[in-house]
Amino acid sequence: MSLRPPVSLDHPLRPELERRERARLACDERAEEERWPPPPHDPRERDLALSVAGWEVRLFGGRKFEYFVARGFWHLQLWHPAARASVLTPSRLTRGLYEAYPIANWKAQAPDYDQLAALVAGLFAAELPEKSAVLRLERALVTEVVRGSGGVLS
Repeated sequence: MSLRPPVSLDHPLRPELERRERARLACDERAEEERWPPPPHDPRERDLALSVAGWEVRLFGGRKFEYFVARGFWHLQLWHPAARASVLTPSRLTRGLYEAYPIANWKAQAPDYDQLAALVAGLFAAELPEKSAVLRLERALVTEVVRGSGGVLS
C-alpha cells in the first residue's frame, strides 16, 4: 500500500495552475513590450494630437514640450498603429533628418520627404500621408511652435 494520500479530482492542484497562469501572463506581457519600438520611436512617450490618412500625429506634452522646444529637439511623430511604423520629423534629435523605424529592424534617415518616401516605399504596410499634408503639419506644429516660443529652430 502507498503512503501517499489519494488524489481527489474534485480539488485540482490550484497553486500549480495559478503559477503556470502567472508565468504565461508574464511571458505575454514581455512579448507585448518587445513589440514596441525603442525610444525615441515609442509612441507611448507622446500624446495623440490628431490623425491623418491612418497615421497618428503624436507630440510631447508638459515638461517634455518645454524641454524639447527650447533646445531645438521639437518634432512630431507619425505613428501607424496597424503597420507599427514610426516617422520622426527633422530636429536636432535626428540631426535635421527624417527618421523612420523599422527599416531592416532598425532606424534609417532621409534628408527630405521625397527621399523618405522612397526609403519606406513597400517596407511599411501603409503609405505615408501626402507630402503636402506632412509639410503643413510640420509648419503648423513644429516650425510655428518653435518660432512662437523663441526656441531654437531645428
